[in-house]
Amino acid sequence: MMIKNRHERIIAAAPERITALIFDFDRIWPTQIAPAPRRRGNRLYDAGLMLWEEYDRPGAARAFRVAKPDELQGEHWFELGVAQGGTVLRHTLQGCAAGTYEAIWRERIEPLHDLILEALLDNVEAAAASGLTDTGPPPHQSGGRPPQA
Repeated sequence: MMIKNRHERIIAAAPERITALIFDFDRIWPTQIAPAPRRRGNRLYDAGLMLWEEYDRPGAARAFRVAKPDELQGEHWFELGVAQGGTVLRHTLQGCAAGTYEAIWRERIEPLHDLILEALLDNVEAAAASGLTDTGPPPHQSGGRPPQA
């Protein structure tokens, strides 16, 4: 089964401010819904049912591949674009689910993913509005650079 999922929001902040936030999962992750992914090695993150590998994707501010389980393969990434009065922050997921993970994706992962992503976008928007987004430089910049505002 093919998977495609996208969430986006226009945020009244410069791309650099948003980039700093998306590199700070401890700050923007909605932990009231699910624990934030935890670093488990150089570029690996434990994300509950999945293991993510961060990778460089051209044009993405930050990107991950699903490394495990084998039945759920895909990539997801954050992109930034120019919008009047702010920056478009977009999260895209593309992949495929096989075997028992087809039902697991539809019934458990996708609804939770949608809930987490909308709350994460709310948190980025709130953090950007607070003006307290100076979290320091990102630990690793994936792929391309965000457009300059």
